[in-house]
Amino acid sequence: MTTRRIAPYLSTTALLGAGLAVAFPYEALANPEFDIRGRLQMDYHMIDEDETDFVDGFNNRRARLGMDGSIDEHWDGRVEINVAEGSVSAADFRLRRSLGPGRLWLGQYKVPQGLNQLTSSNDYTFMERSSVSNIIPDSRRIGIAYEQTGDELGFKTMFFGRSLGDDEGDDEAYTGDQPKGYAVRGVYAPFLTASRHNEAPRLHLGASLVYEDQDEPHELGFSDRPELRDGDGGGTRLLDVDVSDVTDTTKLGLEAAYIAGPLSAEAEYLTVSMNRDNGDEPTFSGWHVQGSYVLTGESRTYSTGGFGGVTPSGSGGAWELAARYSHMDLNDSGFAGGEQNNVTLGINYYASSNLRFMGNVVFADVKDRNGEPDESPTLVGARAQYNW
Repeated sequence: MTTRRIAPYLSTTALLGAGLAVAFPYEALANPEFDIRGRLQMDYHMIDEDETDFVDGFNNRRARLGMDGSIDEHWDGRVEINVAEGSVSAADFRLRRSLGPGRLWLGQYKVPQGLNQLTSSNDYTFMERSSVSNIIPDSRRIGIAYEQTGDELGFKTMFFGRSLGDDEGDDEAYTGDQPKGYAVRGVYAPFLTASRHNEAPRLHLGASLVYEDQDEPHELGFSDRPELRDGDGGGTRLLDVDVSDVTDTTKLGLEAAYIAGPLSAEAEYLTVSMNRDNGDEPTFSGWHVQGSYVLTGESRTYSTGGFGGVTPSGSGGAWELAARYSHMDLNDSGFAGGEQNNVTLGINYYASSNLRFMGNVVFADVKDRNGEPDESPTLVGARAQYNW
């Protein structure tokens, strides 16, 4: 970890602090209430290789540190930096303000698309998201958004640009203006019984649309690991394709989920279509379905828009079993990044709401990659996770 790589995020933190001082009078900032927050995720991986070499061993998946809290009766903020294996990146750098029936967001945070993507890494059912949720939705971008959430209905809309750090490095830099995008996501989450307590059966239906103009033709990369990393930190990617001269993209997402007591299930479909200056214009898509059951009877938390975690009801902790099937296709219009079908089995032990131990087995099947052989590795991973 070098000073050069950390400096942009320290500078952004300083600028955010200076902006707070200008935006709010001393009286409003005299008694802010902030808490230190963070998470630590340490993994171990063992891989039964097929054609591609993987690395068994330990991996620092996430080591995140930051702070959040209220500034005054209307405003709250969060600043968070992530130190993963071999990299430093900015997570949330944002302000929020209550505005009418909803909230205004300013800064860097997740683009509103994808149930799996928007779930916190503290609360994943599995050690990693499905490949389609890693490849298609944007993660965090700098922008402005407005969100309104009710008991059963919610929406969020966002105008965004680049993410913090995207202007570093000659290979990734834009020589013109920054890309600009617009996103909207809506959710309908009705209770299925007259009772509205936390464990009452509930349905989740959602849809999202994201359009991004690249400003100038740009090369976009689409790739992912087989839904589990290995011991080299970065992980070996079996799906991989680059598309040059992209002028704009349109991404569509459809979501469905169900939760009733200890049972939860979700399904998601995502697709991205591209316009290009020259050549064929591919469309890539994928989907996943998954389910979990908490053997000790606790319910996974849910609020309109997304899932949370599991809090044990007794001193013995909580046990959860889970399974997922996913499909991702990066082959279209002459591009051959590969097609992947995965089966993932998982077991989670929640010692408390903040301490969890996870185990995953991934049976991957990858084929139809340009010039590469088909292969079917089996990946086994374990994680110790703590957040505060």
